[in-house]
Amino acid sequence: MTVPTVFFLIAMIIGLGFLGAWLFRVTRVPEVMLLIGAGVVLREVLKFDTDLVFSIAPYFGAFALLVIMFEGGLHLDFQHLVTQWRNSLAMLFLVFVLSFSLITALCIYMFEYPWLNAALLASALACTSAAIVVPLVRQVRMNKSVQTILELESSLSDAIAVLITVTLLNIFAKGSEGSNPGLLILASLTGALWIGPLAAFSWGWLMSKIADQPLIYLATFAVMLIVYASCEAVHSSGVFGVFLFALILSNGPRLLHRFWPGTNGREELREWMGSSVRGFHAELTFLVRTFFFVFLGMLFDYRAINTNNLIEAAVIYAALVVARWVAVSWIRIGDDKAERARTTRALFLFMPRGLASAVLATIPLQYGVDVSADFITVTICIVFLTNLAITLGVRWVEKGTLPSPLPER
Repeated sequence: MTVPTVFFLIAMIIGLGFLGAWLFRVTRVPEVMLLIGAGVVLREVLKFDTDLVFSIAPYFGAFALLVIMFEGGLHLDFQHLVTQWRNSLAMLFLVFVLSFSLITALCIYMFEYPWLNAALLASALACTSAAIVVPLVRQVRMNKSVQTILELESSLSDAIAVLITVTLLNIFAKGSEGSNPGLLILASLTGALWIGPLAAFSWGWLMSKIADQPLIYLATFAVMLIVYASCEAVHSSGVFGVFLFALILSNGPRLLHRFWPGTNGREELREWMGSSVRGFHAELTFLVRTFFFVFLGMLFDYRAINTNNLIEAAVIYAALVVARWVAVSWIRIGDDKAERARTTRALFLFMPRGLASAVLATIPLQYGVDVSADFITVTICIVFLTNLAITLGVRWVEKGTLPSPLPER
């Protein structure tokens, strides 16, 4: 393949990503399937070596995971969490635990997966996609409280899914050493809990002094990589450390004001995360999301889909639907029965899977876990089904199933 051909393909993929983002805004149809389809076409036309593609997957997946966690922490607003923390955490806990438990049980007892593979698939599919949910709920007419709950649930579920997946893989990697799983989980959190926040406050203070300097985002990105490497060096979760780093960095000024009111108006309260940092990371996230879904399409062999794959995907999707319906039935928002029914339908509809699920499906390859191609095939099928459902569901909502925006109580 010549250099001009490679550059042309890169330009075409970026163009498809831009087209998909535009179609998403106009039609509410997520660009996921368009990009995966492009990857399938590239694989067929260019005859890529499958072994080469799978060998790249662990490295690309790990980098995409860092970008996802930084994005999740960057856009999680403490102020929103304070206003709706009870309903948000209840929704997150019920949906995630029920989905994880049902999928794990089905994979072990019905499809005869090894316990680790079953838990890894359940973790990947139990989280909703913040990249799809957050922009979508802001364009659909709904109660402000429901919008906040959905945004927080999708943002936090990505982080929890990543933490569970990485912890399970660490247990697998160190299982032969006789490590206690409980101590391993505690160790995976301890280092990240102090490295991430410490780096965030230190870098945030420094950013307030050099905010007018060029290339500030690249410096922030370098610090993020240092946080990841530092956490891994002390045998802690690097991705969780990155999440905390972004979370504290984004909400640092508000936290300072909340716990130390005397700092109000002082230099420490300058906006650490300026528009340039957020803007550059949004562009990086766009590139990673676009190329990763195309890459996932290259991993996907549609000819290998068999009846068992379709049955597994259908059963797991049904389990996700049941788990979400049971969970949202416990959430009570509204003063009367009709309003509670409308909010329940809105909470139920927004359950698409996206980039986090796709990335987590490839991460086991990095740790040498023996997962078959069916693992990725089933994940892609679930991504497709959930995105098809949200597309149809949004159109149902916008036809008037939900009322005009209600005043926030």
